[in-house]
This record gives sequence, structure tokens and C-alpha cells, in this order.
Amino acid sequence: MTETQVCTVCGEVQPLENFSWRNKKRGIRHGHCKACHAAYRRKHYLNNRELYIQKARRWNDLHKADRKAAMRAYILEYFQTHPCVDCGETDALVLEFDHVRGKKKATISYLVQADAGLQKIEEEIAKCEVRCANCHRRKTAKQLGHWLLDKLDDSE
Repeated sequence: MTETQVCTVCGEVQPLENFSWRNKKRGIRHGHCKACHAAYRRKHYLNNRELYIQKARRWNDLHKADRKAAMRAYILEYFQTHPCVDCGETDALVLEFDHVRGKKKATISYLVQADAGLQKIEEEIAKCEVRCANCHRRKTAKQLGHWLLDKLDDSE
């Protein structure tokens, strides 16, 4: 036989599993069932929605600099372990992400600035190869058929 308890809110007799623990060590359960408590929490949130939104904004504003610092540190570490694929340059100051796979959603720097989150940055980096600024410009010029390439070939 299953033990039961009466909910203090809805008055229904329900199995004990429908009541959360108040103190598991002492074997005491809450007086209201899980469904009534969920309804209370929903109603409380809706009645205090602006307060919760303001609290979340304050928290986000307080921690935004920390998140950006973590994303920048991740990118610096990535550059330190991934030199230019063409010439082997290792100076992080001149390394760039060259989108070569998939469809580019945004530049990596924009994702950091927009506080998009580390997961989105990692997804975008997976579409890239690391190139130094010079190799990146040369590759892009060849890829897009830059007019200056013809002029430079004629002068040589």
C-alpha cells in the first residue's frame, strides 16, 4: 500500500512521491504537492517578472567584463597553439581567423564584442583556419581575383 498525504493547497489525497522533501534526513515532506507548488512559482514569477528581469540584467552587467575576458583569453590561447597554416607565423598580434568551411555567421571579433558566448565562438572557429594578416590578404586576393594581381604579374 502506498503512503499518501493531503495537499494543503488543493486538498487532494496524493501519493507521497508527489510531495517534495522539506527535510529528507528527518523524513519530512512539504504540505503542498509539486503541481500546486509549480503553479505558485509560475504565478509568483508572472507577478514579479520585472523584478526578475532587472535582477538578471544587473547580474549580466556585473559579469560581462569577466565573460569577455574569458573569451579573449580563449582566443589568445587558441592563437598560441595554432600558428599560420601557410607560413607558420606565431605572433598572436597578426594572426586572424580565415573562414574556409561552412557559412560564416559572424566574425569572431563581433561574437566576442556582442557577448555571444564561448560555445558560439567555438562553433565559428571550427569553420576557420588561422592565417597571419599577410597570408590572409594574399589568399583572399587570389580567391577573389583582385585586379592588382594582374598588374603585379605584368611588372615582374
